[in-house]
Amino acid sequence: MIHKKKLLATAVAGALAVPSAVAVAQTSTVQIGGSITAFYYQHKPNNPGTGQKTDILETSEPELFIRGEEKLGGGLSTWFQCTSSIDGLINGAGPASAAGFCGRNSGIGFRGSWGNVFAGNWDTPQKFIDNAARGWWGGTNALTGGAMVLLANGTASGLTNPALGTGQAAFFRRQANSLNYHSPDWNGFSFQGAFSAGNEQTGIPETNPLSPRMWSIAGQYKSGPLYVGLGYENHSDYNPAACTVGGTVCTIGSTGALGYVGGNDTRRAIAAGYTFGTFNVRGMYADMDYDTLVGQSLDTNGWGLFADWNIQGPHTLRAQYVSLDDIGGNSVLGAGGFAAPFGATATGAKHWGLAYSYAFSKRTMGSVAYTKLDNDTNAAFSKGKLAPTAGATQTSFGVVLQHRF
Repeated sequence: MIHKKKLLATAVAGALAVPSAVAVAQTSTVQIGGSITAFYYQHKPNNPGTGQKTDILETSEPELFIRGEEKLGGGLSTWFQCTSSIDGLINGAGPASAAGFCGRNSGIGFRGSWGNVFAGNWDTPQKFIDNAARGWWGGTNALTGGAMVLLANGTASGLTNPALGTGQAAFFRRQANSLNYHSPDWNGFSFQGAFSAGNEQTGIPETNPLSPRMWSIAGQYKSGPLYVGLGYENHSDYNPAACTVGGTVCTIGSTGALGYVGGNDTRRAIAAGYTFGTFNVRGMYADMDYDTLVGQSLDTNGWGLFADWNIQGPHTLRAQYVSLDDIGGNSVLGAGGFAAPFGATATGAKHWGLAYSYAFSKRTMGSVAYTKLDNDTNAAFSKGKLAPTAGATQTSFGVVLQHRF
């Protein structure tokens, strides 16, 4: 439940003795809320030389948010949101401090009948398409996730434009330093767009052709039982190739033997869903293209099916199935979790899951889930806890407790 606190005009006027503040305070609201998801599960990575089968207790993106809005008149409002990690609830102080204050969807902007424009650290529009398709299932976590490991090359959360470094190849993104526009609902249709500011370019010489930037767009249609969404995202000079010189990671502008300058990495995603009474089914398709070296590229494509069946009352059955085809292209370098093909076959993977959920209330739900990542012979994708050996499977089975407040 979201608790709304309306600022009292008399209190503001009495404390500040500024009569003009009364009208503003009467139209301002603040909301505090959040969510907690806890996992306890058995995980089998099938890589005995490096790690063992064990039980894992952890959270999955628990958060606390503060939202505020002030109505300015004429249908115009200014708003802010600060969403912070509360992983420390179970995991301890380390993950919470690493995530940072306002490290999840956070921003400030204006909205009106024409839409919402804001600056912030926010999910990219293309990620909305992925979220609509996966529904209850996680994106990349080791119990309920896995779909976006295969269909979006993993996750990057709260990151800027990387030319080299962590998260440069991932398309399941929360982009920092981004400018965003979300349209109103036009009879079921809506549009979202975002692009990243070029903060990093202050450290790149004018003579260097690198100009890292991200932009993302999405269009969605929602009407009754039908949903359709399209998304496209482009990363310029994100340089997914691993660049090293003498064992040292290259810096921006390096001309090392494995370095490359320029290139565009793109992803396209389409999703559709329909509700038949108590049964909801969604499907999606995504393909990615990476410029890894001059004249070389790496491309992938895959699809997924997701379904929820509200059997009766609080009881729901859920299923997911994801398939990634063999990795294509002529690249001799990999990109993120995708290994270079070198003409090899059997470089794809499958991921599937089953779950049963029981809704104790509108805010609290418990679930039992089983998921399995099945690598093809020459593939080595991971659910995030341990890198597997080529061709191995990774499985997880456990319980989930979710609460919104």
